[in-house]
Amino acid sequence: MDMKETNITIEYLGHSSFFIKGGEFSVVTDPYAGVGYDMPRRRCDYVISSHGHFDHNNFGGVDARVRVDGSMGPFTAIGCFHDDAGGAKRGADTAYCFVLDGVKFLHLGDLGERFDERTARKLDVKPDVLFVPVGGNYTINGTQAVEYARFIGAKLTVAMHFACRGCKIDISDESEFVRVVGGAERLPSEFVLTKELLSGPQRFVVCERATV
Repeated sequence: MDMKETNITIEYLGHSSFFIKGGEFSVVTDPYAGVGYDMPRRRCDYVISSHGHFDHNNFGGVDARVRVDGSMGPFTAIGCFHDDAGGAKRGADTAYCFVLDGVKFLHLGDLGERFDERTARKLDVKPDVLFVPVGGNYTINGTQAVEYARFIGAKLTVAMHFACRGCKIDISDESEFVRVVGGAERLPSEFVLTKELLSGPQRFVVCERATV
């Protein structure tokens, strides 16, 4: 992409949920409930959900004009699995790719497939920004997340689905991810997607979560 400054803001709402707002549209990813803390309510154009579990499809917790179902509008759905057994344990997962104001995003949902190049190639849509689960148990862990991130090569990789403050779900915190990348950057819950964040070598970040 042409590395110009953007007006895109990214807010980490917790778990796997982000509020991403640009000039063309806004979107909330994987709205949740029942994780031990409340999700901040946001108004947006679109809401996407990677799968039907309670902590990823709380549509009642977001004010969205359009609920995305598969590939539609600016969104492309990529089928994958929530486990390493072809979906036999936890079913399907949908990764969503979309372009907003010229920036390509990829949200991996609850990806549970252990790293292999075949799966990684399917997900390698050349995104600028990658959202990847790192908490393990129900998804890939921090080490596997970094393997996918390095293969896919997004300029900015953002950790999600980890045990942040108040979490009651049996998943790990972000420490493995941070250790494997050699020290991730820490960002506030809301930040502007600047030219600096999309330039130079790959950057790996962990955000503070927003509160209600």
